[in-house]
Amino acid sequence: MSDTPAQIGWFEIAGTDPARSEAFYSKLFNWSFNDGPSGPDYRMTTAGLPGGVTKAPPGTPEAYAIFSVIVPDAAATCAQVTALGGTVLVGPQEVGDTGLVFANVQDPDGNHFGLIRPPAP
Repeated sequence: MSDTPAQIGWFEIAGTDPARSEAFYSKLFNWSFNDGPSGPDYRMTTAGLPGGVTKAPPGTPEAYAIFSVIVPDAAATCAQVTALGGTVLVGPQEVGDTGLVFANVQDPDGNHFGLIRPPAP
């Protein structure tokens, strides 16, 4: 691991009705949404910190709002999460052919958060 502190680079809001979530946050914060790289199942906003709204995937809580931390290697960081007493909920997965890799994990207290490895420049 680097001595440079990792930065939060993404947020995700998931639930049982993504359209309802999108309408709520659009009205509350004046956010607009567009289809993400995987299509209409993941709607993205770039209002401030970039993020998205989606249906909660299998292996995750039914509804959540999480932050994701930028990491250089999602698989190595998942291994470190496990070594430190956390749990990997969704192992590293590439988003289409974008080069972006994400994973969802929990800390030892059960707090859910994400890991992202951005695409290579």
